[in-house]
Amino acid sequence: MKSFRLLSGLTAVLGLFTSLTFSTPSSALEVIHPGEQRAGWDFTALGELPVQAGGRIKPFNTYAREMATYLTGSKSFQGWQAEDLLLSWLTAPAQWEQKEFIQVQREDVKRQIGLDPKQGRFSPRALISESHLGQYAEALSGRGQNALAKPPLAGGAPKQDPREKELKTVLDRIGTWRSVVTGEAWPLVPPGADAAPDQTSWTTLADRDFIQGAPVQEVMAAVISAYATEDRTAFDSAVAQTHSVIQSRIPGWTDADRRRLDVESVYNHSRPFFWAWVLYLGAGLLGAFSSAWQKSYGEAGEVRSRRFFQAALVLGILGTSLHVLGMGMRIWIAGRPPVSNMYESVIWVSFGTMLFAWILYSTRRARVLVTVSSFVAAIMLIVADSAPAVMDPSIQPLVPVLRSNLWLTVHVLTITLGYAAFALTLGLGNVTLFHFAKGGPGVSARISSLNDLTYRAMQFGVVLLAAGTLLGGVWADYSWGRFWGWDPKEVWALIALMGYIIVLHTRYTGWTGQFGFAAMTVLGFTLVIMAWYGVNFVLGAGLHSYGFSTGGRGTVAAFTLLQFGYVGGVAWLRKRRLNLQKTPHGSSANEARA
Repeated sequence: MKSFRLLSGLTAVLGLFTSLTFSTPSSALEVIHPGEQRAGWDFTALGELPVQAGGRIKPFNTYAREMATYLTGSKSFQGWQAEDLLLSWLTAPAQWEQKEFIQVQREDVKRQIGLDPKQGRFSPRALISESHLGQYAEALSGRGQNALAKPPLAGGAPKQDPREKELKTVLDRIGTWRSVVTGEAWPLVPPGADAAPDQTSWTTLADRDFIQGAPVQEVMAAVISAYATEDRTAFDSAVAQTHSVIQSRIPGWTDADRRRLDVESVYNHSRPFFWAWVLYLGAGLLGAFSSAWQKSYGEAGEVRSRRFFQAALVLGILGTSLHVLGMGMRIWIAGRPPVSNMYESVIWVSFGTMLFAWILYSTRRARVLVTVSSFVAAIMLIVADSAPAVMDPSIQPLVPVLRSNLWLTVHVLTITLGYAAFALTLGLGNVTLFHFAKGGPGVSARISSLNDLTYRAMQFGVVLLAAGTLLGGVWADYSWGRFWGWDPKEVWALIALMGYIIVLHTRYTGWTGQFGFAAMTVLGFTLVIMAWYGVNFVLGAGLHSYGFSTGGRGTVAAFTLLQFGYVGGVAWLRKRRLNLQKTPHGSSANEARA
């Protein structure tokens, strides 16, 4: 699919310097308000049409969102519904040629092809006629797709320069848009209910060019015509007819298949992870407010503080329930655990953070666990929800090396659960450092309690990361014929494991005090970031090539630097406070002993 779109992009770039007008199935239509949204229209029924794309049958709503996200970098570009956007591209390509909607991310790529580096999206005309992208396309088509790849590293796949990869992606996006406006990217035509078992591939609207005897094309022509002429009644009727015709022509279509598409449609529209992070954020804020109220009013404010925390508990439980429901729906739709890419691993790790917090809360009844875990889980889900161009939320079939559900479950779920426990320690460590910076009466007792909770959560993480690393070795022997090969992913998983073992050991033996343990906890999470994100998004090398991607480096780098700065700032404040202290009394003496 990717290679097809890239070749389409090359064809589009090389052949469109003089004209950007594509031949489309709807080119003869007279479109009312071309390129404008159909305000107030309901595209739910259209979004439920089955399509075959990405190796599986899915609702058209899913497919349209994936296409819109890939081209624009947003699931709802400028407020457009995804189905509305694709129909607008199809019926009004001339208007869209002038609009800035194709995403180009890297500034060095924009400079290379003569575009404004501060601009995020560009029109097809600007990319094809007003930039140097065509020269690059000519070079690429003459030398082959892998001509610009760097030599393989450590026996893995060829390492591609990120700039060259972005250039290819831009070409791919042009090819994708071209296929939308020509009908080639509308895989709505099943092979027929009486098709042979080996004839399972669907065709597109462009394959038969709306000729007589092509039932799906004919009913879709009515849909497109009604959309173009803004006839809502005819549109709804044509969509219903299209749904009936498509389902009648799908070989072996069963009630179970229908239910799976229905579940996916509900999943798309209900947005369980969005509402989960909203609830988590509310739980975290109420938990923090409960703690602040108790500290401000002491015993007099205990009743109200407890009520605030009870509300936080309710929101946290509701958020976790929605989180579980969302993962269950993804598992039902995909038929596998939700850990095949960065988006799914973030969803899983955020859930694991809440899971370990609830386990510890059931035995310790420490309110800070609910507050901290809710904030951490909310931040993770917000990042996953707000960066679809970096973390692909689409449900894709597994690559061959991941198709053993047993190994996928025992290795990937285990090792990422270890990351979840460390994410909880990161939150607790930051709160501990805040108490060091704030000081005051009773701070030593709070710090001691927080360090103990951090230590228990870190034990979970070390055990799970060790087990996941060992199980990964067994899986590597099963898949690649060797237990250990110094692959970057393997090496950084081992580095993270050894780093946290050192932190636990120094705390257990007393080699470091309470402040040192909290600081090492926060800084130690940078090892997880490198093993989890850095290998796949920065190094991009090794045998774990199925997880490679790009984007988000600036955000991750800023977060890492912020954590280092926070630890350094708290260390300076603590040292300054201790140096100013004349006599070791009260909380300062306790802090000095820490």
